[in-house]
Amino acid sequence: MMGIKSPHVPWKSRFRISQFSPHLIGLLAMLLTVVAWAIAANVANRLFLAGVQPFELAGASATIATFGLAILDSLFGRSHARPLDRQQFALGLILVGLVGADYLAIQRLPVAVAIVLLFTAPILVVLWTALTSRCLPSRPVLVALSLSIVGIMLVSNLLVSKELVDWFGILVGLSTAVFFAAYIVLSEQVSASRETIGVMLKVFAIASLFWIAYQLTQGIPWRLFAPENILSVFYVGLAGNLLPYLLFFWCIQRVQAERAAIAATLEPFVAGVLAWVWFGQTLSLMQILGGFLIVAAITWMQFQTVKEPNI
Repeated sequence: MMGIKSPHVPWKSRFRISQFSPHLIGLLAMLLTVVAWAIAANVANRLFLAGVQPFELAGASATIATFGLAILDSLFGRSHARPLDRQQFALGLILVGLVGADYLAIQRLPVAVAIVLLFTAPILVVLWTALTSRCLPSRPVLVALSLSIVGIMLVSNLLVSKELVDWFGILVGLSTAVFFAAYIVLSEQVSASRETIGVMLKVFAIASLFWIAYQLTQGIPWRLFAPENILSVFYVGLAGNLLPYLLFFWCIQRVQAERAAIAATLEPFVAGVLAWVWFGQTLSLMQILGGFLIVAAITWMQFQTVKEPNI
Protein backbone atom coordinates (compact mmCIF):
# COMPACT_ATOMS: atom_id res chain seq x y z
CA MET A 1 0.00 0.00 0.00
CA MET A 2 1.16 3.51 -0.71
CA GLY A 3 1.83 5.74 2.28
CA ILE A 4 -0.42 8.72 2.82
CA LYS A 5 1.37 12.04 2.40
CA SER A 6 0.09 15.15 4.04
CA PRO A 7 -0.93 17.72 1.37
CA HIS A 8 -0.85 20.58 3.85
CA VAL A 9 2.72 20.60 5.19
CA PRO A 10 5.56 20.01 2.67
CA TRP A 11 8.59 18.12 3.90
CA LYS A 12 10.70 21.29 3.81
CA SER A 13 8.21 23.07 6.08
CA ARG A 14 8.13 20.11 8.44
CA PHE A 15 11.95 20.25 8.54
CA ARG A 16 11.90 23.93 9.41
CA ILE A 17 9.34 23.37 12.16
CA SER A 18 11.31 20.51 13.66
CA GLN A 19 14.54 22.49 13.38
CA PHE A 20 13.39 25.70 15.04
CA SER A 21 10.60 24.62 17.39
CA PRO A 22 12.98 23.62 20.23
CA HIS A 23 14.44 27.15 20.22
CA LEU A 24 10.99 28.75 20.08
CA ILE A 25 9.68 26.53 22.87
CA GLY A 26 12.81 27.25 24.91
CA LEU A 27 12.36 31.01 24.60
CA LEU A 28 8.66 30.76 25.47
CA ALA A 29 9.63 28.74 28.54
CA MET A 30 12.15 31.48 29.40
CA LEU A 31 9.39 34.10 29.22
CA LEU A 32 7.29 31.98 31.59
CA THR A 33 10.32 31.80 33.89
CA VAL A 34 10.60 35.60 33.85
CA VAL A 35 6.96 36.08 34.83
CA ALA A 36 7.20 33.44 37.60
CA TRP A 37 10.37 35.04 39.04
CA ALA A 38 8.88 38.55 38.88
CA ILE A 39 5.67 37.59 40.69
CA ALA A 40 7.58 35.54 43.29
CA ALA A 41 9.91 38.49 43.99
CA ASN A 42 6.94 40.65 44.89
CA VAL A 43 5.31 37.91 46.98
CA ALA A 44 8.63 37.54 48.83
CA ASN A 45 8.70 41.29 49.43
CA ARG A 46 5.23 41.08 50.99
CA LEU A 47 6.47 38.32 53.32
CA PHE A 48 9.46 40.45 54.36
CA LEU A 49 7.12 43.33 55.18
CA ALA A 50 5.16 40.85 57.35
CA GLY A 51 8.29 40.05 59.36
CA VAL A 52 9.63 36.94 57.60
CA GLN A 53 13.43 36.94 57.37
CA PRO A 54 15.14 36.42 53.98
CA PHE A 55 17.18 33.38 55.01
CA GLU A 56 14.11 31.78 56.60
CA LEU A 57 12.25 32.13 53.32
CA ALA A 58 15.25 30.89 51.33
CA GLY A 59 15.39 27.71 53.40
CA ALA A 60 11.66 27.08 53.31
CA SER A 61 11.37 27.70 49.57
CA ALA A 62 14.34 25.41 48.81
CA THR A 63 12.82 22.62 50.93
CA ILE A 64 9.41 22.99 49.28
CA ALA A 65 11.02 22.93 45.84
CA THR A 66 13.01 19.81 46.77
CA PHE A 67 9.89 17.89 47.79
CA GLY A 68 8.12 19.03 44.63
CA LEU A 69 11.04 17.92 42.45
CA ALA A 70 11.15 14.57 44.28
CA ILE A 71 7.51 13.97 43.33
CA LEU A 72 8.17 14.97 39.70
CA ASP A 73 11.27 12.77 39.57
CA SER A 74 9.35 9.76 40.87
CA LEU A 75 6.78 10.27 38.12
CA PHE A 76 8.88 11.41 35.16
CA GLY A 77 12.57 11.24 36.13
CA ARG A 78 15.12 8.75 34.87
CA SER A 79 18.02 9.54 37.21
CA HIS A 80 17.56 7.19 40.17
CA ALA A 81 20.80 5.28 39.53
CA ARG A 82 22.97 8.32 38.79
CA PRO A 83 25.02 9.61 41.74
CA LEU A 84 25.58 13.24 42.63
CA ASP A 85 28.72 14.62 40.96
CA ARG A 86 30.97 17.53 41.93
CA GLN A 87 29.46 19.98 39.47
CA GLN A 88 25.94 19.35 40.74
CA PHE A 89 27.14 19.72 44.34
CA ALA A 90 28.82 23.03 43.46
CA LEU A 91 25.66 24.18 41.67
CA GLY A 92 23.68 23.49 44.84
CA LEU A 93 26.03 25.64 46.92
CA ILE A 94 25.86 28.43 44.32
CA LEU A 95 22.07 28.23 44.49
CA VAL A 96 22.29 28.77 48.26
CA GLY A 97 24.23 32.00 47.75
CA LEU A 98 22.05 33.14 44.85
CA VAL A 99 18.67 32.73 46.53
CA GLY A 100 19.86 33.95 49.94
CA ALA A 101 21.48 37.09 48.53
CA ASP A 102 18.53 37.71 46.19
CA TYR A 103 15.99 37.67 49.03
CA LEU A 104 18.22 39.84 51.21
CA ALA A 105 18.53 42.38 48.36
CA ILE A 106 14.75 42.38 47.82
CA GLN A 107 14.26 43.08 51.51
CA ARG A 108 16.61 46.09 51.51
CA LEU A 109 16.03 47.58 48.04
CA PRO A 110 13.07 48.32 45.78
CA VAL A 111 12.17 45.09 43.97
CA ALA A 112 12.99 46.48 40.51
CA VAL A 113 16.41 47.76 41.66
CA ALA A 114 17.32 44.40 43.22
CA ILE A 115 16.39 42.55 40.03
CA VAL A 116 18.18 45.01 37.75
CA LEU A 117 21.37 44.44 39.73
CA LEU A 118 20.83 40.67 39.54
CA PHE A 119 20.56 40.82 35.77
CA THR A 120 23.95 42.39 35.26
CA ALA A 121 25.09 38.75 35.46
CA PRO A 122 25.24 38.17 31.65
CA ILE A 123 27.99 40.77 31.37
CA LEU A 124 30.00 38.91 34.01
CA VAL A 125 29.45 35.67 32.07
CA VAL A 126 30.87 37.20 28.90
CA LEU A 127 33.80 38.71 30.80
CA TRP A 128 34.50 35.33 32.40
CA THR A 129 34.40 33.67 28.97
CA ALA A 130 36.86 36.24 27.64
CA LEU A 131 39.14 35.70 30.64
CA THR A 132 39.13 31.90 30.40
CA SER A 133 39.72 32.00 26.64
CA ARG A 134 42.54 34.52 27.16
CA CYS A 135 40.99 36.93 24.68
CA LEU A 136 40.48 40.62 25.25
CA PRO A 137 36.80 41.58 25.52
CA SER A 138 35.44 42.91 22.27
CA ARG A 139 34.35 46.49 21.79
CA PRO A 140 30.61 45.65 22.24
CA VAL A 141 31.39 44.00 25.57
CA LEU A 142 33.44 46.96 26.78
CA VAL A 143 30.74 49.44 25.69
CA ALA A 144 28.04 47.35 27.39
CA LEU A 145 30.14 47.13 30.54
CA SER A 146 30.61 50.91 30.59
CA LEU A 147 26.90 51.56 30.10
CA SER A 148 26.06 49.06 32.84
CA ILE A 149 28.42 50.75 35.31
CA VAL A 150 26.74 54.11 34.62
CA GLY A 151 23.35 52.41 34.94
CA ILE A 152 24.27 50.87 38.30
CA MET A 153 25.39 54.27 39.59
CA LEU A 154 22.06 55.79 38.53
CA VAL A 155 19.93 52.93 39.89
CA SER A 156 21.70 53.07 43.26
CA ASN A 157 21.24 56.88 43.50
CA LEU A 158 25.00 57.28 43.75
CA LEU A 159 24.97 60.23 41.36
CA VAL A 160 22.07 61.94 43.14
CA SER A 161 22.78 61.74 46.87
CA LYS A 162 25.05 59.45 48.83
CA GLU A 163 22.62 59.72 51.74
CA LEU A 164 20.02 57.80 49.67
CA VAL A 165 22.38 54.91 48.96
CA ASP A 166 21.89 51.66 50.86
CA TRP A 167 25.50 50.57 50.48
CA PHE A 168 24.98 47.15 52.02
CA GLY A 169 21.88 46.56 49.90
CA ILE A 170 23.72 47.54 46.70
CA LEU A 171 26.65 45.29 47.63
CA VAL A 172 24.30 42.37 48.23
CA GLY A 173 22.48 43.14 44.98
CA LEU A 174 25.75 43.05 43.03
CA SER A 175 26.70 39.79 44.76
CA THR A 176 23.52 38.23 43.36
CA ALA A 177 24.86 39.02 39.88
CA VAL A 178 28.09 37.16 40.70
CA PHE A 179 26.16 34.14 42.00
CA PHE A 180 23.80 34.20 39.02
CA ALA A 181 26.70 34.43 36.57
CA ALA A 182 28.34 31.41 38.23
CA TYR A 183 24.99 29.61 38.14
CA ILE A 184 24.62 30.26 34.39
CA VAL A 185 28.17 29.12 33.57
CA LEU A 186 27.96 25.95 35.66
CA SER A 187 24.42 25.18 34.46
CA GLU A 188 25.70 25.13 30.89
CA GLN A 189 28.32 22.56 31.86
CA VAL A 190 25.89 20.42 33.85
CA SER A 191 23.25 20.62 31.12
CA ALA A 192 25.39 18.43 28.85
CA SER A 193 23.43 15.66 30.55
CA ARG A 194 19.92 15.44 29.16
CA GLU A 195 18.53 15.10 32.67
CA THR A 196 16.49 18.02 33.90
CA ILE A 197 14.29 17.03 36.83
CA GLY A 198 16.86 14.65 38.31
CA VAL A 199 19.68 17.19 38.19
CA MET A 200 17.59 19.95 39.71
CA LEU A 201 16.41 17.58 42.46
CA LYS A 202 20.02 16.95 43.47
CA VAL A 203 20.89 20.64 43.29
CA PHE A 204 17.94 21.71 45.45
CA ALA A 205 18.56 18.84 47.88
CA ILE A 206 22.07 20.20 48.53
CA ALA A 207 20.66 23.71 49.01
CA SER A 208 17.94 22.42 51.35
CA LEU A 209 20.40 20.53 53.54
CA PHE A 210 22.49 23.69 53.89
CA TRP A 211 19.51 25.83 54.86
CA ILE A 212 18.15 23.23 57.29
CA ALA A 213 21.55 23.12 59.02
CA TYR A 214 21.55 26.92 59.19
CA GLN A 215 17.99 27.10 60.54
CA LEU A 216 18.83 24.63 63.32
CA THR A 217 21.14 27.32 64.73
CA GLN A 218 18.41 29.97 64.56
CA GLY A 219 15.39 28.24 66.07
CA ILE A 220 11.91 27.64 64.67
CA PRO A 221 10.83 30.29 62.10
CA TRP A 222 7.33 30.80 63.48
CA ARG A 223 6.51 33.65 61.06
CA LEU A 224 6.66 31.20 58.14
CA PHE A 225 3.83 29.15 59.64
CA ALA A 226 1.50 32.05 60.34
CA PRO A 227 -1.87 31.39 58.62
CA GLU A 228 -1.64 34.61 56.63
CA ASN A 229 1.85 33.71 55.31
CA ILE A 230 1.79 29.99 54.66
CA LEU A 231 0.21 30.11 51.18
CA SER A 232 2.65 32.81 50.07
CA VAL A 233 5.58 30.72 51.35
CA PHE A 234 4.39 27.73 49.33
CA TYR A 235 3.93 29.97 46.30
CA VAL A 236 7.50 31.24 46.53
CA GLY A 237 8.77 27.68 46.91
CA LEU A 238 6.85 26.33 43.93
CA ALA A 239 6.48 29.28 41.54
CA GLY A 240 9.58 31.18 42.66
CA ASN A 241 12.04 28.27 42.93
CA LEU A 242 10.86 24.93 41.54
CA LEU A 243 9.20 26.16 38.35
CA PRO A 244 11.56 28.96 37.21
CA TYR A 245 14.85 27.21 38.01
CA LEU A 246 13.60 23.98 36.41
CA LEU A 247 12.50 25.89 33.31
CA PHE A 248 15.73 27.92 33.23
CA PHE A 249 17.84 24.76 33.27
CA TRP A 250 15.58 23.17 30.66
CA CYS A 251 15.93 26.29 28.45
CA ILE A 252 19.74 26.20 28.61
CA GLN A 253 19.60 22.60 27.36
CA ARG A 254 17.70 23.76 24.27
CA VAL A 255 18.86 27.29 23.48
CA GLN A 256 22.10 29.15 24.01
CA ALA A 257 22.40 30.82 27.39
CA GLU A 258 22.95 34.14 25.58
CA ARG A 259 19.51 33.93 23.94
CA ALA A 260 17.93 32.90 27.23
CA ALA A 261 19.56 35.90 28.92
CA ILE A 262 18.08 38.27 26.34
CA ALA A 263 14.58 37.09 27.19
CA ALA A 264 15.37 37.16 30.92
CA THR A 265 16.12 40.91 30.83
CA LEU A 266 12.35 41.49 30.68
CA GLU A 267 12.08 40.53 34.35
CA PRO A 268 13.11 43.91 35.85
CA PHE A 269 10.34 45.59 33.85
CA VAL A 270 7.69 43.01 34.83
CA ALA A 271 8.75 43.00 38.50
CA GLY A 272 8.91 46.80 38.62
CA VAL A 273 5.38 47.16 37.28
CA LEU A 274 4.06 44.61 39.78
CA ALA A 275 5.90 46.32 42.67
CA TRP A 276 4.33 49.63 41.64
CA VAL A 277 0.82 48.11 41.46
CA TRP A 278 1.06 46.03 44.69
CA PHE A 279 3.23 48.14 46.98
CA GLY A 280 3.33 51.58 45.41
CA GLN A 281 7.11 51.31 44.96
CA THR A 282 8.23 54.02 42.57
CA LEU A 283 11.59 54.84 41.05
CA SER A 284 13.01 58.24 40.25
CA LEU A 285 13.56 59.27 36.65
CA MET A 286 17.31 58.74 37.08
CA GLN A 287 16.76 55.22 38.44
CA ILE A 288 14.48 54.36 35.53
CA LEU A 289 17.12 55.71 33.13
CA GLY A 290 19.79 53.63 34.89
CA GLY A 291 17.67 50.48 34.67
CA PHE A 292 17.05 51.14 30.99
CA LEU A 293 20.78 51.56 30.34
CA ILE A 294 21.55 48.24 32.07
CA VAL A 295 18.84 46.28 30.25
CA ALA A 296 19.70 47.89 26.88
CA ALA A 297 23.42 47.22 27.36
CA ILE A 298 22.90 43.57 28.27
CA THR A 299 20.45 42.97 25.41
CA TRP A 300 22.71 44.63 22.85
CA MET A 301 25.76 42.77 24.10
CA GLN A 302 23.95 39.43 24.01
CA PHE A 303 22.84 40.01 20.43
CA GLN A 304 26.46 40.71 19.54
CA THR A 305 27.68 37.52 21.21
CA VAL A 306 24.97 35.47 19.48
CA LYS A 307 26.17 36.81 16.12
CA GLU A 308 29.84 36.32 17.03
CA PRO A 309 30.08 33.32 19.38
CA ASN A 310 33.86 33.45 19.50
CA ILE A 311 33.99 36.82 21.20
